Amino acid sequence: MDIQSSLKRKSMLALALYLVVVVTLIGTVSYLVVEPPTRKQLERNLDLRTELISSYIQAPVNRSLGLLHSIIVIGSSNESPSSKAEHLQSLFSLTEGVAVSGGLWPAPYSQRPDLAYSSQFFNRTDDGTVERIYSYDSPEAGGYDHEDWYTSVINAPAGTVSWSRVYVDPFTQVQMITASAPYYINDQFAGVATVDVSLEELVGFVRHHAEEYDLGVYLTDSYGEVILKHHFKRLDGEHIGRHTFGNFNWNVDVVNAKRIVDDQVYEVVSKVEAGLMPIMLICVMLGYFFINRYLISPIVLIAQRVDDSKEGGIIDINYNSNDEIKQLIDRFNQKTVYLEEEKKKALASTQAKSAFLATLSHEIRTPMNGVLGTAQILLKTQLDDNQRRQLRSLYESGDHMMMLLNEILDFSKVEQGRVELESSPFPFDSIIGSLHSTYFSLCAEKGLEFQVISDVPEDRWYCSDKARLRQILFNLLNNAVKFTSEGTVEAHFSEQRINDEDYLQIKVSDTGIGIPEDAQEKIFKPFVQAESSTTRRFGGTGLGLAIVKQLCELMEGEVRVTSTLGEGCCFEVTIKMQQCKATAPTVRSHNSHRYTGLKALIVEDNRTNAAILSALLSHKGFSCECSVNGKEAVQAVTNGEYDLVLMDHHMPVMDGVEATQAIRSLQIKQSKVLIFGCTADVFPETRTLMKSAGVDSIIAKPIDEIELDDALSQFSEQLYQFKDRLDKRLHA
Repeated sequence: MDIQSSLKRKSMLALALYLVVVVTLIGTVSYLVVEPPTRKQLERNLDLRTELISSYIQAPVNRSLGLLHSIIVIGSSNESPSSKAEHLQSLFSLTEGVAVSGGLWPAPYSQRPDLAYSSQFFNRTDDGTVERIYSYDSPEAGGYDHEDWYTSVINAPAGTVSWSRVYVDPFTQVQMITASAPYYINDQFAGVATVDVSLEELVGFVRHHAEEYDLGVYLTDSYGEVILKHHFKRLDGEHIGRHTFGNFNWNVDVVNAKRIVDDQVYEVVSKVEAGLMPIMLICVMLGYFFINRYLISPIVLIAQRVDDSKEGGIIDINYNSNDEIKQLIDRFNQKTVYLEEEKKKALASTQAKSAFLATLSHEIRTPMNGVLGTAQILLKTQLDDNQRRQLRSLYESGDHMMMLLNEILDFSKVEQGRVELESSPFPFDSIIGSLHSTYFSLCAEKGLEFQVISDVPEDRWYCSDKARLRQILFNLLNNAVKFTSEGTVEAHFSEQRINDEDYLQIKVSDTGIGIPEDAQEKIFKPFVQAESSTTRRFGGTGLGLAIVKQLCELMEGEVRVTSTLGEGCCFEVTIKMQQCKATAPTVRSHNSHRYTGLKALIVEDNRTNAAILSALLSHKGFSCECSVNGKEAVQAVTNGEYDLVLMDHHMPVMDGVEATQAIRSLQIKQSKVLIFGCTADVFPETRTLMKSAGVDSIIAKPIDEIELDDALSQFSEQLYQFKDRLDKRLHA
């Protein structure tokens, strides 16, 4: 089955395209649906981590503020400095956490007039021991009342807390931060209370948390000083968890250290797609399986059955589902049965048409034989110029009528595929010569210029059907001459090589009436002319170009037309022609012999035709007798001695085929008499039938005297078989 576009291939392509669309759709939907909430959640998680880190730092620092408040309470009491020192030592010994040191820093000379600095500062060591530090009381060190943490709260309102910058303790080498606040005794500024917070544990927690959750952390104080920078790398477009916390206004920025949010989103979306893809692919494949099984495969099977039943026959497949495919099968089978019936009717109609054409041919040719035969005979008699002109007009009109009849019969044979191309060598110059001899005078009579231009080598020989080539040329040139009233008719010949095959290209152009563009396609259809008025004005059957087109196709070629209305047209024919070597031509000259002394039997049921044939043969020297049917002819040949029998085909009692067979079956020498089939039925079947019955040659009605003379000359040996050689020479 030669199928240019397979349904299965289309379905596979559709499946592939569908999969691409599905994959793209899943990816797009997954990204649009999954990506935003996923990204939002991941960013929210990062923000929560940031808040967690902030709260972990803020909680112990806030607790240190409670310790600072207790120190302020102790400092604001009216107790003695020694009592305050005891309370502070007890307080620090009971305190745990990040507050590692602190105390009271009385205003200079507020404790004793002779003592500038008398701090009550305590420090908790790593083993939990609380010790008092006096090193800051030395005036030589410059005094603590000049430190920033002290000066920042002098005379500040009660409750004011000031945070220092992050610094590194010179003794412990640990990052520290100090919170300081003023305290008052009897509403008089008495000094500053401080708490020192160690950042070592806090920084350690933040670093550990960052390591555990692959975070990058950037921690700064309110002064912009970096407290901690751990694996922090800022990327364009990356989400950063940012939080400012505590009354000390620290800032913490948190990012994903190893996988940014975009990567995490992509991973989540990929996992979603990876989970959906197999499910979707399985669904698609299952869908295709069922579509292929219940839809595509039955249709493909139907196509195969239809292809296998090109000559007819129903589609016989087992399809049980009562759906559109079942309906298609049933309707196709119904149409097939109907078309089979119509085919039989069409075949019967074709046979009837063939029988009708055969009868039409016979019935028209028989009287036309009388008309044309009588005209030929009368043209040989003594006539004045007016009579000869009128008789010539009569003959030409009859000949034109025969041309129309032959055209109809030719088209019928081509249409039914009953034309068989012959293949014999011939010189191309013979075609050129026949064109010159035929159309030069015709064009001259109409005042037209006729030109033949040939680019084909002069010694070119072809092996093809010369008669059909002539028929194509004559049909085209007849039209060109018919539809051209002034100007030129031109035939141009050239050769082409197409796909390693030889082609003859013919262009027949004229300067005639031209063909409208909308009519250029339909002129190749049978019984159609460019306009309805064309038949009335120029005559014709409208079959010439249809015959040309079909003959071109039979000869593996084509015909095209280009035309401009009112300017003429050009028909371009390309037909396959096999080049061959020149052969010695068989030359047979036409000689009109005298056949005095020969006897002819004319077997013809039509008296007019019998009289015409008798007159033609008598004019050539024959003595003639007539029989009206085949049975009389057999008896005449059996009882008499004839040199020639002209045998009609259709006759009553016994037709020409039966009569010829009967004569050839006689056991006497007369059985070998020369018999010419003389019939108005020109169909190949009739010729084959008469030839097989035993006729030596067939001459079509109406009788052409030249054709008759050529046949008599060709079969002269059989014509004179009952005469001696001397008689043959004398009568030649």
